[in-house]
Amino acid sequence: MQIIGEIAAKYYALLVVALLLGSFASAYGSAQDRGELNEFKDEAYGYRFLHPKDWTLEPFPDGEKNSGMRVRLRGPSGSSFVVIVEQTGKALSRSDFKPGPKQDKRVETIMRRTLEETYRAISQNLGALAMKTGERLNLSDDRAVKFYLATLHSMKSGSPIVVAGTHVYPFSKDYSVNFMMTAFHRGNAAENQVLTTVFNSFRMLDTTSPK
Repeated sequence: MQIIGEIAAKYYALLVVALLLGSFASAYGSAQDRGELNEFKDEAYGYRFLHPKDWTLEPFPDGEKNSGMRVRLRGPSGSSFVVIVEQTGKALSRSDFKPGPKQDKRVETIMRRTLEETYRAISQNLGALAMKTGERLNLSDDRAVKFYLATLHSMKSGSPIVVAGTHVYPFSKDYSVNFMMTAFHRGNAAENQVLTTVFNSFRMLDTTSPK
């Protein structure tokens, strides 16, 4: 199976990602109630997320050149999000990932390879002094192998950068959906809350019918 690290150089050369974990549910709900968030939905690959209305959204920004890049979202202060769909060439089978120690081990292997092949490539492209692995969560369910990764990158000058993403491999589909968020880790509480809200709004839809 092709792991997303193999496309790191192609899609992530300029990617700077930050995920700042914390309580987001109340902010998410209140912003939605006030009508401050728009929804982006990709019916072709079955996912959606919310974003502030005044952010710049670019669906399929690189066209045929980088057909895997489905959307790019630009926020304030250099923050940005991308969704990249990678054709893996082989679908994962639900029967191979039944809950239990075997599933955990398989997913851990994919997570470890993604860290080494993708996140380290991003760290090198950033010119970071060091990369520290933060939280890593296996979020797999009966529809997909899914996991979350976060890494902290120490820079020569300025704020550190956190590189994080949610990676989804739907069962019976020969592709993965990768949601990446980027920002400098400056400790601004209001900014962090908005970034976290957008990141955590990412959801896979119940059905997918890729074109």
